[in-house]
Amino acid sequence: MDFVFDIDKTIAAAGFLTKREGGTISIFVLMKMMYGAEREALAKWKRPITGDSFFCMKKGIILSRTYDLIKRSISSSNSDMEKWSRFFSARIANQIQLISQPELGFLSQWEMEALQNSFDSITTLIKEKGLIADELHKRWPEWTDPGRGALPLSLNEVLREVVEDDSQIEKIILEIKAVASAKAALQISS
Repeated sequence: MDFVFDIDKTIAAAGFLTKREGGTISIFVLMKMMYGAEREALAKWKRPITGDSFFCMKKGIILSRTYDLIKRSISSSNSDMEKWSRFFSARIANQIQLISQPELGFLSQWEMEALQNSFDSITTLIKEKGLIADELHKRWPEWTDPGRGALPLSLNEVLREVVEDDSQIEKIILEIKAVASAKAALQISS
């Protein structure tokens, strides 16, 4: 299932979290915080925040397009890369730095709450446990060990872990597909 990726929400979400971390954040930690917020949004509101795709990697789940932006593996002439580069430094070791504050108005109050909850949860986990990859693998059972590569993580796999009523999963997927189709149609026409 491909969502419609929203670069503005992605930048706002990453900026929200990076600012709370003091302006510089570990890429690993940012990926965990962003996925935690996406997972909460899917559990509570049955909608993603960024529209990014999920992948399982050795150290946990990532948001694929966001990770590519961080690694700068997207052409610098790509409009998403151009936007991202206005707000975040190139990675330095395993960190990125916020170089300009993004507009948070792209995020709803609920989305900011999910981001804050994820920030608090991951920050607490780091303080208590130190290395958190193994702990998150337990807390997020949708993660699958991909070996040396990466495995796509489907919306269905995530929803099976966060939605209590399995009979609702197909309905949620159909609703998300309808919203994604409408967003895609709006992007094509603009």
